Amino acid sequence: MRNYHFINLVLLFFIFIPFSEICKAETPVPEQQLLQLQQSYRQLSSLSFDFDQLTRTGLRNRSGKGNAVFVRTTDPKKPGIMRWNYTVPDPQVILNDGEKLSIYTEKDRQLIVTSASELNADITYAFFSGHRNLSDDFVAVAPEGRYGFSLPQTPLTALRLIPRAPHPQIKAVQLWFDKELLIHRLILEDHFDSITELTFTNIQSNTVDAADQKQRQAILNLALPPDTEIITQ
Repeated sequence: MRNYHFINLVLLFFIFIPFSEICKAETPVPEQQLLQLQQSYRQLSSLSFDFDQLTRTGLRNRSGKGNAVFVRTTDPKKPGIMRWNYTVPDPQVILNDGEKLSIYTEKDRQLIVTSASELNADITYAFFSGHRNLSDDFVAVAPEGRYGFSLPQTPLTALRLIPRAPHPQIKAVQLWFDKELLIHRLILEDHFDSITELTFTNIQSNTVDAADQKQRQAILNLALPPDTEIITQ
């Protein structure tokens, strides 16, 4: 569960992060691409997709799949929402409502709740909350050729991100995006040579209205069974 938790937070830094104006004439191509991605995702009001996840650690592989939704709001009194619904290998929901992070595991009938404010020290959550720009913490470089990915009739561009300073979890990130600046694949490398691959399909943007209370509550609702054990950390 801890690994999935980390992966989901990592993905957050691509969503609704601030954009800094930099003169394109003086900016290398990879850095231009990174800034364009930041600007594009920041302009979205919501993003949803299906995902497939594969984590390779030594000789062990672990797979997962499900769907996710991100909702952004311009009202500071109504924070954004992140929700991941894992269906494989076991049903699990990871929900961040801006105030608390909740992880519900169906087979254990267990809900773990922690304060979202505790995630401010995590570089990826800082991106989501708008405290940092990707270009402040990552160097954008040309992609490595050892990773391959393509989609039929959909040209993709690859980009690699290297932390500017040593990061405790992230060694490198490689991603693929289309001409609409939507990310279709993400590869995360850590310092233990583990690789996590995330592939996104059925990508839909701006389909959720943050001001619509019914839509908002539907995303926030965990529908917990009465016998759920709640652990607050």
